[in-house]
Amino acid sequence: MFVCTVRAATLRFFSVLLLAGVLLAGVTVYGAQAVSETVSGGVTVSVKYDGIRTESDRRAFLAAHGYEVTADAEATAEFTLPKALDAVLLGYNELQRAQGLDLAKYAGKTVTRYTYKLPAVEGHEGTAYANLIVYRNRVIAADVTGEGFIEPLGGQIGE
Repeated sequence: MFVCTVRAATLRFFSVLLLAGVLLAGVTVYGAQAVSETVSGGVTVSVKYDGIRTESDRRAFLAAHGYEVTADAEATAEFTLPKALDAVLLGYNELQRAQGLDLAKYAGKTVTRYTYKLPAVEGHEGTAYANLIVYRNRVIAADVTGEGFIEPLGGQIGE
């Protein structure tokens, strides 16, 4: 006859291990896929930062931030972020961190920048562009830039 005994501490250990595995799987599948933001007019929308695979995905991402683009990206550039961010990139990263993104996590990685011409940006004259920096189908940085300004998607920080 075979007898197996299990102590309560062993059961607790395996229960915690199983719970950690389930949580890890949940975070991997569902975590950080959508972020709620408030756009102009006080409306809260859910914006996905991952799953950005196609041109229509990028347009939908910009539309969720209040920017309607009708043409494909005007420019696409692939480049590698330096392993150590210089002063310019550190300043740019502060803009990204203010909107919940962080380029430092992707130092040394090859990314793609998509640039879209915007018809008009409230509070600014002249031509403006939206830039999306994507790594493995995830937006890791985004900005709106024009003559004399650069700001996060959706307007000035602290609006």
